[in-house]
Amino acid sequence: MKDHDKVARLTAADTGLYDVYLNDGRVLRVFVCECYSFGGAEYYETTQKLGAVDAVVINSNWCGYSFELKIACQKEKVGVFDISGFMSAINLKRHWEFMTEAERERLKK
Repeated sequence: MKDHDKVARLTAADTGLYDVYLNDGRVLRVFVCECYSFGGAEYYETTQKLGAVDAVVINSNWCGYSFELKIACQKEKVGVFDISGFMSAINLKRHWEFMTEAERERLKK
């Protein structure tokens, strides 16, 4: 993450919680999750324990998040991504709106 050309620096704030300082001046509070499946209950538990976040990043290709959670979090301006999605999302001012092609197709249904 720290090697991305949009990232100025990265600091650990708590276990799994990072402040990502972007070159455009934004600071994103990011929770990096290593759980198998991340859904509404996990999001609620995380924010109760760690406070508000700007993004949740699933750290493993073997793990995932629910599409329903992604949509619900977007309404709160919180992004939910895999690591690749997060790297793409930070290129946008409204990072939480980033969706993969598969997610955009699913939204159409």
